[in-house]
Amino acid sequence: MTDSGGYGAGLLEHSIPLEQRRLRALQDFADPITRQVLLERGLRPGRRCLEIGAGAGSIARFLAEHSAPCETVATDLDVSLLPADPPNLTALSHDVTRDEFPDNSFDLIHSRAVLEHLPNPADTIGKLVRWAAPGGWVCADGVVLHGACAPGTPFDRCMRAVMVLLVDTMRVNLDLPLRLPRMFTAAGLRDVGVRLTAGFSGRGGNADEVLRLSLQQVAPAMVEQGLLDQRDLDAGLAQLDGDFTDLSLTMVSVWGRKPR
Repeated sequence: MTDSGGYGAGLLEHSIPLEQRRLRALQDFADPITRQVLLERGLRPGRRCLEIGAGAGSIARFLAEHSAPCETVATDLDVSLLPADPPNLTALSHDVTRDEFPDNSFDLIHSRAVLEHLPNPADTIGKLVRWAAPGGWVCADGVVLHGACAPGTPFDRCMRAVMVLLVDTMRVNLDLPLRLPRMFTAAGLRDVGVRLTAGFSGRGGNADEVLRLSLQQVAPAMVEQGLLDQRDLDAGLAQLDGDFTDLSLTMVSVWGRKPR
């Protein structure tokens, strides 16, 4: 990940009490598809793996468990949440925009919700391609938020406020995940593919918990900036537990192979 003097404008720091819970909720939502994609890309014993922006480490552990005895390297600015096992997992404090690995080092590289936070994602994709071994895979997951399907509701106002905060304060490129297939192809990757995973909210939807925790975590910033008032926030969160369903986000999983 990148240290830009405050990744996510300081709103996603691991020291924030809700952040570990938010990361684990994101894992619960995204990991089943990510694991399937990685296995389909040939994850197996003897593969050299790299996880960029490893967060709480569930995919890093998955890579290490399935690629042993080879080393899996898991990077983040803050590695305090990464697991200490299995023994072939190495946690490394690393800024993907500044730090390097030797060319042709890894058979499988994965990142999630990283590239959309970077000022020059095409440059970083180029680095990932360099780090991949000939015939190796580069994989990335990104999340695209949608405006609520029920305009004028409190949940709709919450989602729209989050999107303004992401763009104006956190400098997130909201549509970048949709451009990743083209960017991967432009970087020279072959066999580029995409899988979309719908995130539903309300009535026990698969995105309920990650949305709830994300809203709660950035709520003080949204209220302070006048993007949302506390009444709408409370009402929007209550909708998640009520008679309400919405398609709130889509995870875009993209992969490509480096030519041999």
